[in-house]
Amino acid sequence: MNKKKRVVVIGFVAACCLFAAIYLGILSNEARKEVYYLCGNFKEGVSYSSVIRQVDTANLSSYKIKLMEGRTQIELSSALNFHFFTCTINFNAEKSVVSATYG
Repeated sequence: MNKKKRVVVIGFVAACCLFAAIYLGILSNEARKEVYYLCGNFKEGVSYSSVIRQVDTANLSSYKIKLMEGRTQIELSSALNFHFFTCTINFNAEKSVVSATYG
């Protein structure tokens, strides 16, 4: 491979890497916004079934359900931003939201 072709190949690879980094950055930000906006829907008194129905619509994030001493907790986050942004939703024994915190 001559020098001119090598420069073209290196330039192409660098452009692809830059495009991939920008694309992943955009996806990561969209995942953060998805968690933030969904978390804003979970006010005190919202039913468990309503929360599940809403978090099931998430495209870029996922959730875990934790059962703890008569109460339930759901953690919504995204692997696209390494689970750094999380919405924690706490329920009482009657399965209604007590608190939802984003952080």
